[in-house]
Amino acid sequence: MISEPEMSDEAGGGLPSDLLSSSGDPDTGTVAVRRPRPWLWAVGGVVAASAVWAAVLHGTGSTAPDLHGYHLFGNPCSGDALNPLKDAVGTRQFAASSATVSKGPALDKVSCDLTTASSADEEWATTYSISLSIELHKKTDPRAEFENIRHAQVSDLPGSTDGSALISVVDSGFTSAADVHPVTGVGDEGYLLSAHAPAQTLEVLHGGAVLTLQITGSTQWTSSSESGADPGDPPKDPDLTRLRPAMTTAMRHLMASLAS
Repeated sequence: MISEPEMSDEAGGGLPSDLLSSSGDPDTGTVAVRRPRPWLWAVGGVVAASAVWAAVLHGTGSTAPDLHGYHLFGNPCSGDALNPLKDAVGTRQFAASSATVSKGPALDKVSCDLTTASSADEEWATTYSISLSIELHKKTDPRAEFENIRHAQVSDLPGSTDGSALISVVDSGFTSAADVHPVTGVGDEGYLLSAHAPAQTLEVLHGGAVLTLQITGSTQWTSSSESGADPGDPPKDPDLTRLRPAMTTAMRHLMASLAS
C-alpha cells in the first residue's frame, strides 16, 4: 500500500530526489539546492520559438493582401468599363453573358463574356469574344501564381481514339519570351500574352487582385446561300495586336469601377 507523502521539517524534506543537491550537509546546516528540471527548459524553448515564429510570419507578409478597395458587384461585362475595347473593335454590338460569381472566406471571383453576333447576309463573318475574370484573394498573396502564368510552358497534346500507345506532338505551342509583352502604368504589374491562336490576353496584378481580360477573333463562312458557290480562300484572321492600347484603357476603367 502506498501512503500519502508526509510533511517534513528537515531541509529538502518531501522534495523529489532530482531536485536535491548532493552537497547538502545536515550536520552543518547547509541548505539543499534545487536542481533545474531539464524539461522546464525544453518547454520554455518551445514557447519562445513559437513566439519568434509568429513574429516572423507577421513581418514577412502573412497578413491579408491589400485589395485597394476592390469589391465585386453586378455584372462587370454589362457596364461601361469595357467600352474603350468594344469601340476599338469597330464592329457590331456585343451581347453580354450572365456573370458567374463565387464568394468565399479566402477568394471572391467573377467571370463573364461578351460576344458579337454574326449578320445573316454575310458570307465570311468575323466574330469577336471578350472574356473577363476578376479574382480577389483575401487571405494569401497571389503574386507567385501570377508570376507563374507568364513563365509557364503550355502545350497541346493530341488525343488518341484508336488505343494506340504512340502519340506524336504536332504543335507544341510553347510560350516564348516573344509572346510576353510587359505593360506599365496599370496595377503593380501587368503583361500581355499573345497566344498562337488569334487572341490577346491582358493580366494585371494589384495587391490581392488578379484581373484577366482576353479578346479572341475568328472568321467563319456563314452564308446560307443554296447556290453552292465555292467560298474560296478564307480571309486572314483579324489583327488583334492593334487592340492592345484599348485593352489597357479598358482595364484601367474596370479597376476604377471596382474600387468605387
